[in-house]
Amino acid sequence: MPYAFIGVGQCGGSIVDATFSDKRMFEVAVPIAINSATADLQILKNLGREYWIGISRDRGFIDGLTEGFEHFVSGGYGKNREKAEEDALKHEDTIRDMIIEKARIKVSDEEGTGIPVAFIAYALGGGTGSGAAPIIAKVLKEMNIPVIAIAVLPASHEGGLTAKNAVESLNRLTKHVDSVILIDNERLAQLESPESFYQSYNEYVATCLRDIVLGTALEKINPAEFEAYAPVIDLKDVISASSFRFEKKQLPGFACLGRAAERTRSLLRYIFPIRGFKEIDVISLLYRSFMKLTVAEIKVEEAEKNLVLLRLQPQYLTKKGKINTVMAKKIMEERSRLKETHFGVALTNRNIASVTVMLTYRPTQIYRLHILSELARQYKDISLKVLEEYEELMV
Repeated sequence: MPYAFIGVGQCGGSIVDATFSDKRMFEVAVPIAINSATADLQILKNLGREYWIGISRDRGFIDGLTEGFEHFVSGGYGKNREKAEEDALKHEDTIRDMIIEKARIKVSDEEGTGIPVAFIAYALGGGTGSGAAPIIAKVLKEMNIPVIAIAVLPASHEGGLTAKNAVESLNRLTKHVDSVILIDNERLAQLESPESFYQSYNEYVATCLRDIVLGTALEKINPAEFEAYAPVIDLKDVISASSFRFEKKQLPGFACLGRAAERTRSLLRYIFPIRGFKEIDVISLLYRSFMKLTVAEIKVEEAEKNLVLLRLQPQYLTKKGKINTVMAKKIMEERSRLKETHFGVALTNRNIASVTVMLTYRPTQIYRLHILSELARQYKDISLKVLEEYEELMV
């Protein structure tokens, strides 16, 4: 049974589209792009109409193969989060049936759906994604599907309405997801013309997600075949590494991603394939991934839990390969306040060694969430409820 990757709104659709630029993703996952504007769907490079679902103000959710789709799905919601939420709520049964059909889900009262995990990506501050994504997460959760949200935080300069939308959306989302992976637009805010970097930022996020999914699904390793320490992880580890349990209550953690990679052959060795592969410093890759985290103003050493996936070619896991995976795991454990590290190794045929990390925090530890909540409060008398909930649990 495949995973599901659902992108809601322009930003979410762009992230899912970039994730499926590697055609191997179609072997393990089904993409779905949901939008209220046909133009946003038409710019997707890797997702054809069979993966589209439109939202129409008059007709609710519409399959991308429906005749006259462009006519019905044209308005968009701007930043009207409330209207998008209202329309999604009216048509919960329709979107449930469409997801079941497109993701090829087999529904069974006794065994659940069988789908391992659903990812849902969207921008918190907009209209379509901000309003509809929490409803779609609710529908998925009611089908007993584990849900990982990939939620894009607006930058502070984007204004009070955007912050208000983000806080209201998060307040609804966290009731229906197992984990939240944060992608922070503040990381681009100091750049000149930050909008021009959105696509490359989405591609960076997509590469992190692909590494984790392909590394745990298609590139699994048999540790017994190698001399080096090479444990196996799967997407259950991703959920475990990004959620918290307080007595009988489970709450989503808030995680960020980081990645670093290095070629295993120089350009000269591509032309003259002699002397094999160059040495790879995994510890250096780890530290470089810490410098590229997807949340601004975050401290690596304050993470409660973490996960790391190392993708290598097989020869690096022999004695001659000189890859110190034990030391790499130790470094990650030292950066986990709960001493909980999910460390995995996967094989790749590409001439690249990569490290992908996921660091998980309580929301109260993330400065950017406090800033977002304050901006929203100044615009409208609301607050980020998950901050209050965690503060009460920690007393």
